[in-house]
Amino acid sequence: MPHKVLSAVTGVLLAVTGLTQADAGVMGWLADPFDTDGGISQQPGQPWTGPSKLPTIPDAHTLSPAEQDLVWSLPQLTAYALAHNPQTAAAWDSLRAEAAGVGVAESAWLPTLTLSTSASRRQSASTAGFTVPARNSVNPNLTLSYTLWDFGLRSAKTDAAKAQEWVAGFTQNQEIQSVAFSVAQAYYQVLGNQSLLLADEKTVAENQKNLEAAEVMHRAGQATVGALYQARAAMAQSQSTLAAQQQTLRSSQGVLASTLGLSPKTVLKIHPLQLNQTPPQLHDAADTLMQSALSANPALQEARAQVAAAQANLRSAEASGLPTLGASSSYGYLFQGGFRPGDTWTVGFTLTVPLFTGFNNHYQVRQNEALRDQAEANLAGSRNSTESTVWQDYHNFQGATAAWPGARSGLQNADKALEVVQAQYRVGQATIQDVLLAESTLAQARYTLIQNLVSSYVALAQLSQAVGMPLGAQQP
Repeated sequence: MPHKVLSAVTGVLLAVTGLTQADAGVMGWLADPFDTDGGISQQPGQPWTGPSKLPTIPDAHTLSPAEQDLVWSLPQLTAYALAHNPQTAAAWDSLRAEAAGVGVAESAWLPTLTLSTSASRRQSASTAGFTVPARNSVNPNLTLSYTLWDFGLRSAKTDAAKAQEWVAGFTQNQEIQSVAFSVAQAYYQVLGNQSLLLADEKTVAENQKNLEAAEVMHRAGQATVGALYQARAAMAQSQSTLAAQQQTLRSSQGVLASTLGLSPKTVLKIHPLQLNQTPPQLHDAADTLMQSALSANPALQEARAQVAAAQANLRSAEASGLPTLGASSSYGYLFQGGFRPGDTWTVGFTLTVPLFTGFNNHYQVRQNEALRDQAEANLAGSRNSTESTVWQDYHNFQGATAAWPGARSGLQNADKALEVVQAQYRVGQATIQDVLLAESTLAQARYTLIQNLVSSYVALAQLSQAVGMPLGAQQP
């Protein structure tokens, strides 16, 4: 017996027999004999430090030596995430549980067989002063029962269980798509941050050349000290931007590792983004994609399964108020000391007719009717939401790809403009302000092109998630 329970029982016995001491301490103890306030602080505002027996936190997955040296592609990252991300594992376990629930519902179609055994020893004393000898008895009993007819109750419960399995299945599909999109989004973000880091390094190198040129011009008396200070300021600013971008890249690498179920400290090697490549293309029209989403989007299919489950639950509620007919049979054998063994058997039918249940069944039907109507309204809302999301993501993708030619042309022209201005500055036909402005324009053009490419791939991933199916290659 646990210590607290034993103490409580002892206290109750003492209180009943009047052996307790009448003081405030004993009275306080009697107010909480199990000491349930033992782990609670004496006043509010203090952290709880009571004992707790919690499961251990599982460790994050780690990469093997071969995986650490691997240069990962997006399909490889996605496959690893789907196998190791806890979200997909939890969704799969939920689906397994609902599948077992179907078995629970279908078990009602089979008979039940029960074995029970009772053993007793009996002795009695008469008022005449003599004692009847003790009598031992053992009575095993085997019972078979089966529901013959229930007006569709078992069928409705089975359909409801199957519909819940569908819900769990489409929920798992949503989690798979969610994890895949998270991986793609984090992957493209790392690609973009890697490219931005390279762009910042180029900007630092260009500003270093500008600073060296300004120093030469200043020593030759062809540039003012103010021009030299401007070049130094631009150099310091570009170095600061580069240092910040290094931390931004490291942060995005941690996000990517986390989507794979790895520690954020894990560094994954991926191929760099090629700025001379064209963004992904999509040849399907928005109407076609919206139509595809009606049959492929897992969130919409889950809403359909919810309607099927609500309809089955309504049928189950309606059938639960109807009569049921069952058959049963039992066989028992009695072993009793001093007597010959004997057996008993029964065969019978049971008709159960619910006459009045306090309007319980009536309100169950009303409740399930409302839940069915709610599920149908949610289905209509899910359709509208799915089509709206596909429409928006489609035009977001088209906007990102339409902006790419201008961004590419802007980078090419800004690069040439900087070369011209630098040459003019060396011969005294341009100022340091002209050089710094051209260099800033080139840096912004690089940023714009990188962000445009990354946005186009992310937009395609979002559109794929909204439709519920892959739309072309997403590997840059």
